Amino acid sequence: MALWIWGRKYDFLHNMTAEAVPAALLESEMRDFEDAGLLLNSPYFSVLRKERNTELIISLDFSDGDPFTTVKDAAKMCKERNIPFPEVIIPDGHSEKPEDFYVFKGKNVPTVIHIPLFNVVNCGDTIEDWRKRYGTFQGAYSAEMITDLIEVAGKNISNNKAKVVEEINAIVGQNTSRR
Repeated sequence: MALWIWGRKYDFLHNMTAEAVPAALLESEMRDFEDAGLLLNSPYFSVLRKERNTELIISLDFSDGDPFTTVKDAAKMCKERNIPFPEVIIPDGHSEKPEDFYVFKGKNVPTVIHIPLFNVVNCGDTIEDWRKRYGTFQGAYSAEMITDLIEVAGKNISNNKAKVVEEINAIVGQNTSRR
């Protein structure tokens, strides 16, 4: 146990012969994994690999505190690593009182739809109360808390369904006009 490295697992693919599996996965006896939450609290980088050709990311933010931390940090890290990502500009006051739908776009970068969990649309003036009630470090949620949280999160999707579809259609329209 003293030699164990957190995130390291035996690679069950080691020494297998399978054409569909990348050689790097077959050669290594051990694999190292990292929880996306440790790096950025959101798995942006797993979807931003060049071969994935990602055109749209829907970011449902459940972060404690500033609801734009993950998307701002992703933009900064992508810029440092020359990974295509839109510029993220947050209007003044929106970190404390976010709306329920943001779109970040650019040229030759994926579109990012960012939806903060607690916002002025689904929580009104009680955003801070909701943040405190659902803090990161707390015990188990009661049945009532779970029901309330599902209702608030569900509003984010139902309230913005038309906007999400509009952004998807815009991307699909761009792709068909390139052909």
